Amino acid sequence: MNKKKGNILVGNVVYIVLVLAFFAILFIFIANKSSATSLVEERTAKQVALMIDSAEPGTRITLNLNSVLDKREEGREVDDVIIITDNFVRVQLSDKSFYVYSFFNNVKVSYKIEGGFLTLDIR
Repeated sequence: MNKKKGNILVGNVVYIVLVLAFFAILFIFIANKSSATSLVEERTAKQVALMIDSAEPGTRITLNLNSVLDKREEGREVDDVIIITDNFVRVQLSDKSFYVYSFFNNVKVSYKIEGGFLTLDIR
């Protein structure tokens, strides 16, 4: 009978350790996703991609990025914050995270960031 009680105790300890590990991983994931930088990256990438999707060829769009650029990591170049290639918009404010969002409009996009403004030329 003593062996049965020992097995139950070991089983309970293993269960508690697994539950604690699960909640620790869940907490780390939520902490990373709720950081201000990652939310700004996601919002900006989606906003730019949806603007490109809704634009007709020949359209010029100017977007104020001052609040976004204020959140970038020190030493990060302005030209490296937003990169538009193929049909993807990539926003990266720090070396630790970035967000990529695709657009479906079959257009050519040229862009530049000057004075805190992103200018998109849709062709």
